[in-house]
Amino acid sequence: MTDERMKKLKPFELILQKELMDLDEIDGVELFPIDENDLKEIGILVTPREGCFNGKTVEFVIKFRDTYPITPPKILCRSKIFHPNIDEKGNVCLNVLKLEWNPIINLQMLILGLLLMLNEPSTDDPFNKAAAEVYKSDLHKFQQINNDLFQKKIDATL
Repeated sequence: MTDERMKKLKPFELILQKELMDLDEIDGVELFPIDENDLKEIGILVTPREGCFNGKTVEFVIKFRDTYPITPPKILCRSKIFHPNIDEKGNVCLNVLKLEWNPIINLQMLILGLLLMLNEPSTDDPFNKAAAEVYKSDLHKFQQINNDLFQKKIDATL
């Protein structure tokens, strides 16, 4: 980012810039800019090392508002995935974004929340009720559905 651009950053962008600089490296997580000149959207590739999604890379986009960190960002999943906390349109449900939001929550905590969500899906108040039911009743079937979705993604890139 140029010095000229740095001078014109909005308050939320300054906060986010600092959070990005202070970010601890997390195994299996890679951040990338959606637009080099705009911090409103940040892409994240998450590859869990355990759980049902072990070794599968899931792509997310975090969309920040000008009012961040007072208001929470919106997180979308760009990967086709069958998950209790992700609806069919890719909207992500993390408790920390809804009921538990607090301006002290930062990008590091959001990323850890995504990793935890993939490792340990919550079925208490699911966004995707069908995925929650399959996850609770037949874990093997749940994994097979996701294996098929990820295989289709791989096949489409070949």
